[in-house]
Amino acid sequence: MCGIAGYLRLRPQNAAPLAPGVAAQILAAMRRRGPDGAGEWRSADELCWLGHRRLAVIDLHTGEQPMCNEDGTVWTVYNGEIYNHLALRTELEAHGHRFATKSDTEVLVHGYEQWGLRGLAERLAGMFAFAIYDVARRSLALARDPLGVKPLLWWCDGEVLLFASETKALLRYPALGRRKVNRAGVAQLLVTRYASRPATLFEGVQRLPEGCCLEVAVNGAPPARAQRYWDLRYRPQPIGLDEACAQLEALLRRSVAMQLMADVPLGVQLSGGVDSSLVVALMETLRRERGDPEPVKTFSIGFDVPRFSELGYARAVARRYGTEHHEIRVGFGDFANELPRLAWLYDEPMGEPPGIPTYLMCREAKKHVTVMLCGEGADELFGGYSKYVFDRFSAALDWIPAALRTSLLRGLARALPFEARRLRSIAEILAIADAPRRFASWYGGFDAVLQGSVLSASLRGEIGDGGLAESFGELVRACDSDRSLDRFVYCDLHSRLPDDLLVKCDRTSMAAGIEARVPFLDQKVVEFAARLPPELKVKGLRSKIVLKRLAARYVPRELVYRRKVGFTVPLTHWFAGPWRALIERMLLSERALGRGYYDAGAVRRIVREHVEGSVDREQAIWLMLALELWHRLFVDDDGSESALARVEEEFARVPGRARAAGAIPAVVRAAQPGGHAT
Repeated sequence: MCGIAGYLRLRPQNAAPLAPGVAAQILAAMRRRGPDGAGEWRSADELCWLGHRRLAVIDLHTGEQPMCNEDGTVWTVYNGEIYNHLALRTELEAHGHRFATKSDTEVLVHGYEQWGLRGLAERLAGMFAFAIYDVARRSLALARDPLGVKPLLWWCDGEVLLFASETKALLRYPALGRRKVNRAGVAQLLVTRYASRPATLFEGVQRLPEGCCLEVAVNGAPPARAQRYWDLRYRPQPIGLDEACAQLEALLRRSVAMQLMADVPLGVQLSGGVDSSLVVALMETLRRERGDPEPVKTFSIGFDVPRFSELGYARAVARRYGTEHHEIRVGFGDFANELPRLAWLYDEPMGEPPGIPTYLMCREAKKHVTVMLCGEGADELFGGYSKYVFDRFSAALDWIPAALRTSLLRGLARALPFEARRLRSIAEILAIADAPRRFASWYGGFDAVLQGSVLSASLRGEIGDGGLAESFGELVRACDSDRSLDRFVYCDLHSRLPDDLLVKCDRTSMAAGIEARVPFLDQKVVEFAARLPPELKVKGLRSKIVLKRLAARYVPRELVYRRKVGFTVPLTHWFAGPWRALIERMLLSERALGRGYYDAGAVRRIVREHVEGSVDREQAIWLMLALELWHRLFVDDDGSESALARVEEEFARVPGRARAAGAIPAVVRAAQPGGHAT
């Protein structure tokens, strides 16, 4: 697991080689992703530069990058893990290729020689983002894993192409000092929590989409659309619940077994929910079968507000499987102290508030492990979110004329009390008859209708809804299923998962020098889930049906079938209490309201109604706060660590902020096998 970067002179006559000082700054910006070393390579003609920061996980002694083939004509930098690299190595050796290391990285250069870029990408099982430079062809190829677990961003001005694992590394290139905000992305962020890929919040900076590759050559055409080498296809097959459980169990055992591959200690992020608990159970089962004497190491985090904490459930699973269990408790002070730093580490507005406690957990886990498995992706694949349940009620409302439907449900939402935020959100979103706009609206700060009321008139006139309906409409049309649940899940797998949740997973783990692995996002597991009939995922008010049936074989039923709490942050209370001064200082300042994004009256009303306890808009306030912090770090300032120091100093001066910080200190408890706290 690493940070990668590179530079190609598309028009050598117009572009100079990358300056050594700039190259050093690019790598330094990613040092947290790779604390174990750095490497770089320049082609003899200085057309290409490749850089790498290493977190050593496999082949600790000979896995340095950039890495090349035998004669130095093919070079690569790579971030990720290829779990089937031993099988591919055997196949390549049969074709006559000779390997100099034990690293999975070397499979890339020989695989590219043998099968080409697309053929290589199609054969890889794992999470990856890589670049390959072909010296003879003077061409650069980029590829990203099918689900977008690992990030890859690029920028091109027609003269040069620059890529990196993180935006903050790209921003060290002088031409990006003149960066501009993608205003359509700002509008999207308020609804979805992110700017829709391939775009980012910077004009010209793009994400390589999941399951895609891109090739460009010196003096060739500038890169156009990335080429998709994999996409999810829905082929529902008749299958009973028991047989589905058996097949899923075999696939997950295979996936977890592959992802135990490492030359460093491993652990699990144990939330106490179904997904991570099942991962722990399978890891422990495999450990016993292999005769491994080391217990599974588990790490859990919770808030000091009991109803926002699942530590008790996680502790029960740890006791059942005799793990070496570690708990991290987070209070308001811990969260407040880390907010500016996490906003900087994220590179983009932090759509997910749980990113801060997740980072704190990873930071503590780094004292014990380098790799952690987690349960990301299971809710998307197997229908685990309540939004999948509630969205199915939309069909029952389709007989109501759209205008009347909107009026009735929005009226109901307005009548609900402050404490009924979830019911209000459900009513507001079910008021939207158009499926793409409704899919986009679930779990955002604003829905697609409320977005229009908060945006400034000038911004609405310029960008409308920011292309929201168009981007989700494209996803709905690209899905080859006519079932509403399949279409909704397909949208999530190509939007919220890679652009939001996996960003949180990557940034929070890599910032602590931890590699996060996601066994549920194994390609075979994903394709199996797409073959399941929808009624084995969601039926009536029941969700995640097949996965819960399987989990009940390993985890007590009362834990599997309890009400889902989820990893939520007590923002509602904080925004109306200790952070009231902060949100008023940050969101209602002339600086924030003068950016031209918002209708100032709407923002003042949202903040006032929340702090006075009339309408709970915690998610809307969070997203506006995250956007403002990002703006101050990366637009008002240069995005460097010095910029972070300046924002932290400003943040600390907010009235009430200093008194709140550290008011409830973090407590770390370590439990020995058997789960007894020490």
